[in-house]
Amino acid sequence: MIKAVIFDWGGVLIENPTEGILRYCREVLGIGTGCMLAAYRKLIPYLQEGKISEEEFWKGVRRRTGAKGMLPDSLWLEAFERSYVEKKDVFAVAHALHGRGFRTGILSNTEKPARPIMGREPYRIFDPIVLSWQVGSAKPQRRIFEALIETLHLEPHEVLLIDDVAANIAAAKDLGLQGILFTDAETLRRDLGELLR
Repeated sequence: MIKAVIFDWGGVLIENPTEGILRYCREVLGIGTGCMLAAYRKLIPYLQEGKISEEEFWKGVRRRTGAKGMLPDSLWLEAFERSYVEKKDVFAVAHALHGRGFRTGILSNTEKPARPIMGREPYRIFDPIVLSWQVGSAKPQRRIFEALIETLHLEPHEVLLIDDVAANIAAAKDLGLQGILFTDAETLRRDLGELLR
């Protein structure tokens, strides 16, 4: 029996912010698309796994792109804020599940500077919130799923993960969790209806 329903963040609860973040940061730093993308791809795993700070991330970007100029206190948070769009229909699903007595949580490959966004009102129903930078491991690595199970104090089969990346669902299932590959809120409602009868 499922006791906890865990949501991915970017791509499920909110629109994937990556493209918007990259666009905004390129504009602030005055660098080209290719340069920014190459630096991002190289450095983002380290930022998401908490292995480097935001300051170190931007030092690395500057080194790889030649970007100059002053940065705001947190360019990452500023860019995330500009790119942030909630999927209100998915939040509604989460709220309905929470109202039915299911534990609702978040499991996300997320950077530390974005964490303040999760302190807002709509996120009150999510507990636990397990983030890659805190665990030092990102989906689909095994460790982040183990950390989720340990935090929940539940058996793996009692946990349902909703994620928009097939590899993450496969990794969760390898550890005994249940999973739904997310496409849209309407399909999610139907899939949950069948699973949680």
